[in-house]
Amino acid sequence: MPRELVSIKGTREGLVILLDPNREFEDIKLHLKRKMESSRGFFRGARFTVYGQAITGYQRTELENICRQYGLIPSPEISWPFEKKFEQKKAVSPGEPARLVQCVLRSGQEIRHRGSVVIVGNVHPGAQVIAGGSVIIMGSCRGTIHAGAWGNNTATITALKLQPIRLSIAGVTADPTSIPQSSLFPVTARLEKGEIIFGTYCSKATCPVF
Repeated sequence: MPRELVSIKGTREGLVILLDPNREFEDIKLHLKRKMESSRGFFRGARFTVYGQAITGYQRTELENICRQYGLIPSPEISWPFEKKFEQKKAVSPGEPARLVQCVLRSGQEIRHRGSVVIVGNVHPGAQVIAGGSVIIMGSCRGTIHAGAWGNNTATITALKLQPIRLSIAGVTADPTSIPQSSLFPVTARLEKGEIIFGTYCSKATCPVF
């Protein structure tokens, strides 16, 4: 039986949109539009994530924008069942090594890693970082950052200048307007009692956890 270009699966966390990695992106995009149109209004308000290892960050954004037009809400924290099993196995094995990224992340670019991510450079609006561990940005952050994306509630987010469009840790989203702006020290975000709190990097209580 041939595989669908685009299939939509429901989980307790939200919807997972699965893509056929062997098909052309333009075909996938067209099929997604048709699928959304045929079910107009049915998925409105649902949280979703796009799962497709063969697509770029820019392509992922294009697909997310199509879904947004029909009232869906992007949520990278949603995981597909086999990912959860993978995470459970990893929990009893050595930690995932941190990934070092030495470049500027521009609009449409995405970094996705199961461990922590260290970025030497700026993260521009429209760029996205999704990490299973902590995220440290040695520069300014004006993009979208998801730390602890697969449930690690000890993950933190630190940047020399933290001005993200969106920020979340272990599925908890912060209000970007509540982030303090410090010209002297980096700002760190962490989870405490189910809420994201902010502090300067020099504070012992807000040191990043790897």
